[in-house]
Amino acid sequence: MTMQAISNRLTLPTEDRTVLSSGAASGDNSPMPRKLVYTAMVMAMVLHAAAIFLSAESSGVSALFVLLFSLAAAAACYYRSKLTSGPVPRKWDFLASALCLWSIGEATYALRLFFPALARVHVLGPEFYFLVYGIPVLLAISTSNEERDSVLFVIIDSFQAIFAVLLVYLDISILPSGAASAVGGLNLTNLYAAGAWILAAATLLRLLAHPRGEEKTLYRILFVYLGFFALLALPLRGQSLFDSLPIGLYRDLFADVTFLLLIGGCLLTPNHPEPDDAAIETNTFALVLNNGSPILFTLAVLGLGALIARVNFALGMSAIGLSLLLYCFRAALLQSAYLRAQHELTRSQYALREANTRLKQLSLHDALTGLPNRRLFDQTLESEWNRAQRNNRPLSLLIVDVDCFKALNDLYGHPTGDDCLARVAAALHGTLRRAGEVVARYGGEEFVAILPDIDVAGAALIAEAMREAVFALHIVNEGSLVEPFVTASFGVAAVEPGEVISPAALVAAADGALYRAKRNGRNRVEVAVSSRQPITT
Repeated sequence: MTMQAISNRLTLPTEDRTVLSSGAASGDNSPMPRKLVYTAMVMAMVLHAAAIFLSAESSGVSALFVLLFSLAAAAACYYRSKLTSGPVPRKWDFLASALCLWSIGEATYALRLFFPALARVHVLGPEFYFLVYGIPVLLAISTSNEERDSVLFVIIDSFQAIFAVLLVYLDISILPSGAASAVGGLNLTNLYAAGAWILAAATLLRLLAHPRGEEKTLYRILFVYLGFFALLALPLRGQSLFDSLPIGLYRDLFADVTFLLLIGGCLLTPNHPEPDDAAIETNTFALVLNNGSPILFTLAVLGLGALIARVNFALGMSAIGLSLLLYCFRAALLQSAYLRAQHELTRSQYALREANTRLKQLSLHDALTGLPNRRLFDQTLESEWNRAQRNNRPLSLLIVDVDCFKALNDLYGHPTGDDCLARVAAALHGTLRRAGEVVARYGGEEFVAILPDIDVAGAALIAEAMREAVFALHIVNEGSLVEPFVTASFGVAAVEPGEVISPAALVAAADGALYRAKRNGRNRVEVAVSSRQPITT
């Protein structure tokens, strides 16, 4: 068995061991019956060991067993992808694709063991598939964990993957000096080890970003797998640690263990649904790593181009230039997506401010009449009171009550009463002529008006104009004790320059004047100032 085949077998197996370890810590709610899976794994190991011991063609038979285990691991990864949701299933699919590529390499290796003549045929050897196997693994590590990736990003990543496969093919099969020339002083064992250590480090970075749910399980599997393979592929005196094990073909059982661990992890580890807040990432390191991880694949293509450039400078530099161009194009797409997101965020913030403004306006205005409500009236009165005191100017206040409104409501119903209040409010507001004058709904059928810079006499005249405007509406009210139409009573109060009185006292004075207006027959204006004669109509 070639060193490359053995090394790659170990590569897959490590991933398997990781999955089972993470699954064991998760609990017993696994997708498959545990006893059945454990029994099947042990029986498979025993059959492989027996085949190596009993078969005359033990090398070929052992390769077939490893092939079956790798195919089973690919199926287990694909099965796991169907159990998960969100962006993680495609990462499991990448791993399943990697295992399928490795299985093709193992199948090619087994065929050459059974039919040595095939080794002289110029076809892709197992080394090609063992090297290409790492490309989908790198895709599983480097692709973003967000579902916002557009089809164009997927196309770019797929093109880079195909381009990387082509470079590996050129490196091994087409370049005149072969793989050894392109690698220089490095042999394939060293190349496998370097790749495994790089991938393990990248996976460790992913784990340090504190992924959650199924993604965390996947990265644990990858880290254990790649780290274990890197240790076994360590070069020792020209060969790997795995090759130096003095147990012959029984070393293939290590490949079985790793594949079976992967299968066990996929089948026994409970599925972890995506967290509800998976789209809201606040960890700065995780954000940087998640958005910068696609550069790993570009670096891999750059590395392959650099190796090829040592043999064919023009071809290698072309590969480097194309990979840089693809990365720049991808970065430009990400930047445009970021700008679009910023634009949408700005629009959303503007809409939110507008909504808050409208909400604030609604909270300060009466829904029925559209006039300021009691809350806004209190704020306005306080403000105008302070201004009148500072400027030594008069301030007048009117309180208005719709006469016999309860009788109208009882006789015609609440919709008619609401319509009456809305029309009265419009009539009161329409009487105002100066900026700063405010009419507000005080509560029920009561309204108030704030009249800055107007003394009591002027306020009484405005109140009389309002009274006439309400009567002129000719809103029928047969339940009224005053007129057959809706009327209103007014109480007027004012604070003159130099008077010491509080806003509450001003309101109380206007309310007292209103009480007199209603007591004196309604549909009239009464002034709270004792020196003024009441104005009646």
